[in-house]
Amino acid sequence: MWSLAVFLAIASFLAVGYVNQNLTYYEKGMEEVTEAGFVEKQIEVEGHWANYAEGPDNGVPLLLIHGQGAKWQDYMRVLPDLATTYHVYAVDVYGHGNSASIPAEDYTNVRIGTLIARFMEEAIGEPAVVSGHSSGGLIATWIAANRPELVRGLVLEDPPFFSSIMPRAEKTAGGDLARITHDFVSQEEESDFQRYYVQRSNYFSFFGGLEQAIVDYSIGYIEDHPREPLEIFFLPPNVNIYFQGLAVYDPRFGAAWYDNSWYEGFDTEENLAAITVPTVLIHADYWYEHHGSYYNEEGVLMAATDGEDLARVRSLLDGVEVVEIDSGHLVHFERPEEYTRVLLDFASRVA
Repeated sequence: MWSLAVFLAIASFLAVGYVNQNLTYYEKGMEEVTEAGFVEKQIEVEGHWANYAEGPDNGVPLLLIHGQGAKWQDYMRVLPDLATTYHVYAVDVYGHGNSASIPAEDYTNVRIGTLIARFMEEAIGEPAVVSGHSSGGLIATWIAANRPELVRGLVLEDPPFFSSIMPRAEKTAGGDLARITHDFVSQEEESDFQRYYVQRSNYFSFFGGLEQAIVDYSIGYIEDHPREPLEIFFLPPNVNIYFQGLAVYDPRFGAAWYDNSWYEGFDTEENLAAITVPTVLIHADYWYEHHGSYYNEEGVLMAATDGEDLARVRSLLDGVEVVEIDSGHLVHFERPEEYTRVLLDFASRVA
């Protein structure tokens, strides 16, 4: 009986600690960002407000460009350490966070890249290291290829080169976002995108038989907390951080990927081949490391790129350094120490 009581006490303690971590990670992370000297600012670029965070001037400029459905705050776990070596700027991409939404026809890689390049000219004012995650990696690629005078070096964090183009994108782990955003902007019955997404996505499919229970809980939470990010107390920050950004996201951005209008005027191979600055590609290979394939049993790509995609990138990007990290897609949040190490090592190459 005594052993059982001790076991239950320890289990209860661990459970309370786990839940507390899930519910406080965001506030604690942002406190550390503020203590590191970051200040949130806004600047108008070509008539559209851009929101960003700027850290102390401790080195060469570093621009962080988040992925689709996110916002600058999901870099919270790496900002304090990066700020010891860089002058960090973390921007909200248009249609995300507190940056402006723009006309639907402007959600293309070329137009967003043009606006972010203008942001670099006006807010940073000198060449910077540019690190882009996922779709942010595609934006960073356009900037490095077309505005090389603004870029000292390039870090591409798990960008979906080649795999995010329809129809192939339909059979990828994140491919349902394009379909859901397209369907959402084509209807008028539901106005809450976060609720619409939770009801129709496969985001919680990784939890197997618990998927429907999690969806039901999520819908109840969204209805009880309108206009707030979904927060699931029994799931870890790696899950919850996604909804911090999704709650302030323009779904028209995602809809541009459904018909490939995002790629209008942007050829992936041509842009990769045009890059001349030092480049590091961070490749998240969790699924391959743990399953021996980039694809699941249904043939769905469970990574941003597979082996053939990676080989194509290597052939196009002369001298690219590829860093494999056993992580899911959001490397800078899931593996902050490894992401930070890559960026800090890179600083000596571009100073």
